[in-house]
Amino acid sequence: MKRFALTLAVAVCLSAPGAVPAQANDDNWDFSLLFPMIWAPDINGKIDVDDNVIDVNIPFSDIADSLTMGFLGEFYAQKGRWIYAVKINYLESESESVTDELTLPGFDIPLAPSYSIITDQVTGTTDLMVGYQAHDSVRLYTGVRTLFTEIDLGITPLGPGLIEIEKKINLADETLHDWLVGADFTHQFNPRWGLILSGDVAIAGDNDQDFVTNVALTYRISKLNNLWMGYRYMRIKDKMTEDGVDIKTDFVQQGPMLGWAFTF
Repeated sequence: MKRFALTLAVAVCLSAPGAVPAQANDDNWDFSLLFPMIWAPDINGKIDVDDNVIDVNIPFSDIADSLTMGFLGEFYAQKGRWIYAVKINYLESESESVTDELTLPGFDIPLAPSYSIITDQVTGTTDLMVGYQAHDSVRLYTGVRTLFTEIDLGITPLGPGLIEIEKKINLADETLHDWLVGADFTHQFNPRWGLILSGDVAIAGDNDQDFVTNVALTYRISKLNNLWMGYRYMRIKDKMTEDGVDIKTDFVQQGPMLGWAFTF
């Protein structure tokens, strides 16, 4: 079930709706750096294993509690009507649970001790995109999204017992790729306030469906500094067969966004 693990892991990867747009200029390069960036989604979905459905509901507070390190950033370069973009999202999380001690029935003898089970998870996405400004308000994109995950399970006994297990298990180590097409629409209400509507969808790749849409308001503080705030919706569906078992996953991640953009 490695691909399911990746699908769930990608849920906490963060991304912005796109840079504050620059006007097409044939002579000069225009750059945008989006950092820092925050997306705070809840996760809702289903796992169907041979028609046995499991509902998954994870609030963002649970995700934030297990987060140990994260790096999020996007960089855009535009010359004329051509745009080049790199988006990098990297997250590390750790969670721990403790099992109950198992004693021999009728005797106060520990058959198996309680165990500390630590789950270490590294997830991330990298988007390499090329775009074209078809209109002052419309930009078209295509590119490749790489999704990776590594999940390790550490089992450590917390006391003596007749049966003791101490080991580290690799649950997932996989990289998936999707080919995307997308577009964004921008509108400036006045020199300060603007609106960005954007979305992309996978047309080929390892996931059956990879769809993202965003809406954001932007506020230009100065020529260099911009603030944006909005909402992001992401849906990833996949179907696979492992060891003769049909597994279908369908996850939706949605929540508010906040970020800072430097334009120069």
